[in-house]
Amino acid sequence: MAVKRTPEEWASILEEFKESGQTQAAWSREHGISAKTLQNHIREESRKKQPNKRSAEEWSILISKQKASGMNRTAWCRKHRISADSMTSAEKRINACNQDTPGPEWVELSLGADAAADPTHRENANSSVKIRCSGIEMEIDADYPVEKLALLIGRLVKQC
Repeated sequence: MAVKRTPEEWASILEEFKESGQTQAAWSREHGISAKTLQNHIREESRKKQPNKRSAEEWSILISKQKASGMNRTAWCRKHRISADSMTSAEKRINACNQDTPGPEWVELSLGADAAADPTHRENANSSVKIRCSGIEMEIDADYPVEKLALLIGRLVKQC
């Protein structure tokens, strides 16, 4: 007689199966669950999920984890139920984006002699700075911490 399991139990079972890296048949034999039943629950779970569009940052994290694992890409992706082809495509996109993105072009700004002598320019000169880059516009107060500004600009430059 078949054992009735709750959805929570099946979620736990499916997670354990995914982490095992085993085939459905091997895992089913080892745990006394029908391979067909396991397969049906895997299909049901995948139907419930919406397409998983990962960001470049998410792919970068997964790629780093795969490389740090010491496993080859195919085995690691199989274990984590990720398409190895999708990971390879994502890595190519990320690498191409990083190579094609030019570094920041820094422009030195200075006030002309007339503006430097005008006290109203001095008062307003430190109020804020506007930065426009690739369709993004930011206005930053002059007292904004330089370290945080450098991090922010660095992240903007890395965006594709």
